[in-house]
Formats: sequence, structure tokens, C-alpha cells
Amino acid sequence: MRDLLKVYGVPQEAKTKLQAIALARFGKANASLMVRHLVDECIAGEQQESNRLDLTSDTVRVELRLPKAILEELESRSEQRLSARNFYICSLIYKQLGQEQLQGDEIEVLRRSNYNLAKIGNNLNQIAKAFNLLVKAGGGGKLPEIGKKMASLRTEVKEHTNKVLRVLNAKTVVWEKKTPGKKPKKRS
Repeated sequence: MRDLLKVYGVPQEAKTKLQAIALARFGKANASLMVRHLVDECIAGEQQESNRLDLTSDTVRVELRLPKAILEELESRSEQRLSARNFYICSLIYKQLGQEQLQGDEIEVLRRSNYNLAKIGNNLNQIAKAFNLLVKAGGGGKLPEIGKKMASLRTEVKEHTNKVLRVLNAKTVVWEKKTPGKKPKKRS
């Protein structure tokens, strides 16, 4: 006999959305199948999270002996990725342990993207402020459709910026650990 888990209080709208997602993912409009999949993902994520290594603890010096050709190749690859040689070698090891770190070039692209998005967000705020002044001066109490779209775009830019910051925070623990014994910098 199978144990059944019954979930009460799920509105019909949520069930319909789960069915649509299940249809897209699995080819069956089965909300239960989608919920089972989400539960499995959640449990797997918890287990994976508990297996993560502490990359912020004190470091220990390790010496490696490599053929000169390998070292030259590592030098070349680390330069291409805008990373220090030692960081690049460490990140290869961390990747094998399931703790992938962003390389310097990836971090730079994300930071540049966030900077440009923040500038766009500031411009949107200025445009929205001017637009709102025009609407109020015209006597219209309602915000026209373009104002709503601007507010929506501003929200999307802010959400994306926060998402990029979460990625940076999650995958730059080693990058920002400059010297042994110091805690990594935290971004706000």
C-alpha cells in the first residue's frame, strides 16, 4: 500500500498553473506529477546544500610539481580568464569538488552588466519622475499605460540586478578571500 500525502487549501488557479507547467515539462497535465517533481528537487537541493564545503575557512599552502609545459598552459588560460594563476588552479580543483567559482572575466561581465542596468534604472527613475510631473500638471489623476510599463521595467531591472548580485555572492567566495584568516567581503 502506498502512503499518500494530501495537500489541502491549494486554490484551483494554482492547480491549473501546475498542470500547465507539468504539460510543458513532462507532456502530461498532471499537477501531482509536478508537485512530486518539486518535492524531489527540494529534497535534492537540501542534500546538495548540506554537502557544500566551507570555502571561507583558513587556507593551507599546498605545493604542486607540474611539468613546465603544463604550468605555461595554466598561465595562459588564467590570463585569458582574467584570473590569477593560483586562483585559476584552485578553481579547477573546486569545480571538481562541486564548488564552481566564477573566473575574473565572468565576474567582470556580470559587474559591467549590473553597472549598466543600474544606470538604466536611474534613467528610468528620472523619466518616471518627469512623466509623473507632466501627468499631475495635466490634471489627470490616473497613471497612463506607459507609466505602468515604465514601473514594470524598473522592477525587472531591479530584480535582474539582485539576481546578478546573488550569483556573484554565491560563486566568488574564494575570489574575495585575499589573505588567510580574513573573512570574505560581503556585498550589500
